[in-house]
Amino acid sequence: MTSSKHGASGVAVPQGRAFEMRRREFLGAVGVGGLTAVLAACTGGGQSAREAAQDDGTLQWWDQFRPLTGMFEASLFEPYMQANNGVTIERRQMEGPDLAQAIQVARRSNQMPDVHSLAGLQATPAALVSEGWFQSIGAHADFEGSALGDQLFDGIHRFDGEVYSVPLFSGRMHEATPWVNTELLGQADVDPAESPATWDDLRAAAKRITDRTGVHGLVVPLKEVEYLKTLVTALAQSAGAPGTVGWTVDWRTGEYVYDSQPFVDALEFLVSLQADGVVHPSSASMGARDARARWAAGEAGIYLWGPWIIGGLMVDEPEAVERGIDAWSLPGAETTRNPIGRGPGTGVFWVNKDSQQPEVAAELLLQMSSREFQLQLASAMDQPPALVDVVAEADVHPAYARNIEHLAKDVRISPVPEAGNPSTWRVAAEMQDVHPDLGEIAQAILTGSGGDIKGELTKLNDAMNAERDRAIEAVSSEGADVGLEDWVFENWDPATDYDQAAYGAR
Repeated sequence: MTSSKHGASGVAVPQGRAFEMRRREFLGAVGVGGLTAVLAACTGGGQSAREAAQDDGTLQWWDQFRPLTGMFEASLFEPYMQANNGVTIERRQMEGPDLAQAIQVARRSNQMPDVHSLAGLQATPAALVSEGWFQSIGAHADFEGSALGDQLFDGIHRFDGEVYSVPLFSGRMHEATPWVNTELLGQADVDPAESPATWDDLRAAAKRITDRTGVHGLVVPLKEVEYLKTLVTALAQSAGAPGTVGWTVDWRTGEYVYDSQPFVDALEFLVSLQADGVVHPSSASMGARDARARWAAGEAGIYLWGPWIIGGLMVDEPEAVERGIDAWSLPGAETTRNPIGRGPGTGVFWVNKDSQQPEVAAELLLQMSSREFQLQLASAMDQPPALVDVVAEADVHPAYARNIEHLAKDVRISPVPEAGNPSTWRVAAEMQDVHPDLGEIAQAILTGSGGDIKGELTKLNDAMNAERDRAIEAVSSEGADVGLEDWVFENWDPATDYDQAAYGAR
């Protein structure tokens, strides 16, 4: 299910101690019908200040994209305001966790912005659309005919035939690229241009860096369970595990696969790195942003993170980029490469249901859907743009360009249950969190408070299958048309993208 992702901008792993309303509290603690009551309790009836306010021409816009601030203001908002007298755009930029908290406070105080992202909110767009959070924008601009028109999916961007949001960033990415300090690699006589083919090769490189430079081979932010969850999933998929980041299921059967051998192997690989003594000893106290700062300061040679790292470094630690940075392809357990599964790029910005500025919002989002804006987006070196081919034309660091090339080879777009049946959000809403989850299991094992890898993963897998079965039965008894078959995509081929035609042929 969707969640915020790690990112220099906060669009990806939540930074520090994230504000997070537990999914079940947020999405209906009393079943399918409970979400309406919960939201009403949070918002004083679900009304927005926009409903009663006079149309003063001001559009409130909230997001977490700090590295994109200059581009948003200079290339989008200011030109639009100059061309449209009487329109004022007021933007608030916050860290992802802070944005999630601000949105909750805004709903309680009837002060929701016109447009905002979903960073930090533990809810699928389908759930929020179903409960009336947003209004459609398709009637105000031709998104279907835009450059991103072929990337609009039912249940993700389009609901009941109406477009609500657009995928500004590509789904073809993962959060486990080995980013390397080329200066340290040079001292260790490790070629930064040669990606390790296997986990053993990466392990050997980390050991060589540690032995020859006096600094640590790599840093792993063990404090952050969401980081660990995505890291272990990416490693397991590189070892052949099926599924999608966010949905660890075999799409051919619909069953969870946490207990499969690739997940065991992924955790054992991380344990082996610690046994080698190459992991930064302060890793247990680090979040993802802390780890990036330590890596940028030269305290480790390798850090596995997302494509946005250069964009963030250019804002906060440009000296690290000047010193030397490169991107390796994620190695596999063996020399045979296995694809990483990822869902389509999600909608980024959504228009509040009571906004009096939907036309303005739609026009801005249409501009963001253009090839010209996507080219500028690529130049910011955050998440890869939805039109990922523009990176080849953009003014980007060579390491960023190489990373996007690696991702194009390694990542395939895989199924998403909501795109097959939007009502699956009801099951997600009904499901209670299972603990320890994958990230918590990894954290316990890697910090020495857990050890039975296979046993813990088997317990998690059994609990997830059982909890989903319970949730399906619960929501079905209340009238939802949903079943286990909605997690089965028999025509899925992990080596190819699961596109619009594949959903139709399912």
